[in-house]
Amino acid sequence: MKINKKMVIRAAKDMGINVVAAFLIGLAINNFASANNFPMSGINGIMLLLHHFFGTPLGMGAMLMNIPIIIICWRFLSRKFVLKSIATLITIALVIDNICPLIPTFTADKMLAAICAGTLDGIGAALIFANNSSGGGLDFITMSIKSRKPYFSVGTISFTVAAVIITISGICYHDFTGIIYGAILDFIASTIMDKFLYHLNEGKLMLIITEETEKVVEAINRDANRSSTLINATGTFTGRESDILMCACSNREMYEIREEINEIDDKAFTIILNSREVVGKGFLKK
Repeated sequence: MKINKKMVIRAAKDMGINVVAAFLIGLAINNFASANNFPMSGINGIMLLLHHFFGTPLGMGAMLMNIPIIIICWRFLSRKFVLKSIATLITIALVIDNICPLIPTFTADKMLAAICAGTLDGIGAALIFANNSSGGGLDFITMSIKSRKPYFSVGTISFTVAAVIITISGICYHDFTGIIYGAILDFIASTIMDKFLYHLNEGKLMLIITEETEKVVEAINRDANRSSTLINATGTFTGRESDILMCACSNREMYEIREEINEIDDKAFTIILNSREVVGKGFLKK
């Protein structure tokens, strides 16, 4: 297979995202959760227990425990996704075991530590998911469930599956307040994950009724670099035929288009709808 410039750029981008995400997740696990004996979900939660009682390396141990999960979930997920996830797993393991221990831990305030751990873990996991990869463990199970049940959100699945492991971990730590902190941590992480992921794909749907159709179309194409769809409609009150322009755009582009419409036709009737997810050219890839 011939290696071209585009492949090199994509590989560099994947590696950069992996390193940043691994650093955030590593800080959450090693410098906040482990330092305060907080239970966490998934393989990381199990590894925190093993690390607490036996001193097992967090990163390398988690990577080894992911091997049977990868084998089980292989048939439910694409080959590209699994291979990218393996690269992500290796990066996270190296960062957790070799870089994060060099940074001071935080134990001054447990609530603040739980908030920081959840925030860092949520952003790191969202970066990985947005790059069509995963950090292994329950992520593989989560994505396998989502491939069969696509109407479930990633955060909801993660939080539901995590509840049992957090409870068991809290009991093993003999610290029932730790269960509360662990639940707060995981709730923050799953909420940030959902907000981050779905916000990336959010957009606006504009329905524009105007007598200056051609000028508005030209303005949308020129200034927002967006296309629009022309719909023939009939007003039920007047019985008069009119054109409706339908345009999917980003939040920023919506303001630009709206200003252009006001300048072209101040009598135009514009309806702006929130779109939870926009899939297609110029938006989320299918």
